[in-house]
Amino acid sequence: MGMYTELVCAFKLIEETPRSIIEILEFMTGQRDEHPSELPEHNLFSEDTRWRWMLQSDSYYFDGKTHSKIENDAVVGGCYVSIRCNLKNYDDEIEKFIDWISPYIQKDYDHYFIGYERYEEDKEPTLIFV
Repeated sequence: MGMYTELVCAFKLIEETPRSIIEILEFMTGQRDEHPSELPEHNLFSEDTRWRWMLQSDSYYFDGKTHSKIENDAVVGGCYVSIRCNLKNYDDEIEKFIDWISPYIQKDYDHYFIGYERYEEDKEPTLIFV
């Protein structure tokens, strides 16, 4: 059956983030119904991965309920992404997602903390830095 991995992360996108990347994130979070017309050449988006649903996936193995969204903040400016989901990370979708989105994350330090992932049987989470 497989085990679940929880992903909890939040970050601000750089100002130069292409609209196509934002549209993909909106689709992945369920805020956009239309499939993106343009997908980047990245192994996250190969035919056999479950990238479409990963940020909306949920189970009963973690107490937090799935809630992922991308939001423009009119007060302080900028585009913010908040993710809480859990999925069977069969093909390292979480690692592929972080690798794909990392160039678009605004980083204030050399190693910027964005969240954690936690495997179902682990007592401690793995911190995610980009």
